Amino acid sequence: MPLAALGMLLGAATMHAGWNLLVKRAEQRLIFLWWAMLVAPAACLPVVAFLGPLPARVWPYVAGSAVAEALYFFALTQAYRIGDFTVVYPIARGTAPALLALWALLFLGERPSWGGGAGLLLILLGLVLVGSRAWWGERTQLLRHRRAILAALGVALCISLYSVIDGAAVRFAPVLPYTVVLLNGAALLAAPAVFLRYGRRRVVQEWRVNWRTICLVGGLSLCTYLLVLTAYAIAPVGYAGAIRETSIAVAALLGWRWLGEPFGAGQAVGIAAILAGIAVITLLG
Repeated sequence: MPLAALGMLLGAATMHAGWNLLVKRAEQRLIFLWWAMLVAPAACLPVVAFLGPLPARVWPYVAGSAVAEALYFFALTQAYRIGDFTVVYPIARGTAPALLALWALLFLGERPSWGGGAGLLLILLGLVLVGSRAWWGERTQLLRHRRAILAALGVALCISLYSVIDGAAVRFAPVLPYTVVLLNGAALLAAPAVFLRYGRRRVVQEWRVNWRTICLVGGLSLCTYLLVLTAYAIAPVGYAGAIRETSIAVAALLGWRWLGEPFGAGQAVGIAAILAGIAVITLLG
């Protein structure tokens, strides 16, 4: 993997974990995230208009990815309705790289080398271990959480689908206009889920109370996505998607350092496995 792509992905993972800490302060997280998904890309539309139109053949990719992103939002809403954050988030983000590696093989023809495959397995193992406190700790109540687990797997499927579509699109389309148009489309498609569930009053109230933080998170999330898609354009999507999800490990470290959250041996071993997997992919992938 090119070192430039690795740097972008690790930067994106750190940024993703950082703005997620800001999201934790919002009372209505999903409304907050929807506003953040909308405001920064909408503000960038004049820049996209100045850069000129996207290639005609990219529009099916834009449509497919926007639908997958909107479905992700619906699935995430449903998952958080029926399950705890600590159950849904690690399963969704930890399972997505395995699915993405499969789609990259089937649809992009990416065949990992033996070293790259070993690195992927190390990263996936590390993601499982980092999330172990949340979901292995619930093993005695798996039946109670099975609907939430299924919903989280649906979220992972959506993440993997829009990731492989985006990875194919940015091989021939400019990253900035593609990202801006895509995220605007996804926000518009997700709007019915937000307004039907929460109502106009609560959606507007969230903006009035938190608009400054929403704008900050929106800008950071847009930068995160731009870094990821730029990395997809120059590196294998299967590898890049796995490294991208190391935001889980960064979030665990930030939560331990700044929020006083528990951090045990499982998380430490998991982060070591993730770092080892990144090194193997960088050297042998």
